Amino acid sequence: MDKWGEIKERLKHLGGSVELLADGHELALTKVHNGKQIFVRVYVGGLVKGEWTKTEDGKPVHPEGRFWRPMKRAAYPKKVYARAKRAFGKKEADRMVTPRVIGVVPDFGTEGAAVAHLKKHFPDLELKTSEGQS
Repeated sequence: MDKWGEIKERLKHLGGSVELLADGHELALTKVHNGKQIFVRVYVGGLVKGEWTKTEDGKPVHPEGRFWRPMKRAAYPKKVYARAKRAFGKKEADRMVTPRVIGVVPDFGTEGAAVAHLKKHFPDLELKTSEGQS
């Protein structure tokens, strides 16, 4: 089994966790719940700090934010598109309803989403073994 399959397998059940090394940072992925939802939370160096959620031009301000999920939102919902197009024109209306990255969050909906993000941005990450060796 490759490392990506191993990560998914370890996060399969609630409470599952895996430790990784990527770009000089220690990551801990843990499957948790908040009473209503089950998701995968990513800890960088054992921490989750609110200041790491900030972005500028769609890129995280802090290097730790690179490991988190980009959160995209549009300034206005799609249902206002027709009115905005008449009032402001097509180009501005398109800009108003197009989702943009407004921040990064440490939670992924599924283990597959977390693995896909890490696979895309950090293909050379390493799995930490239980003995503490990499």
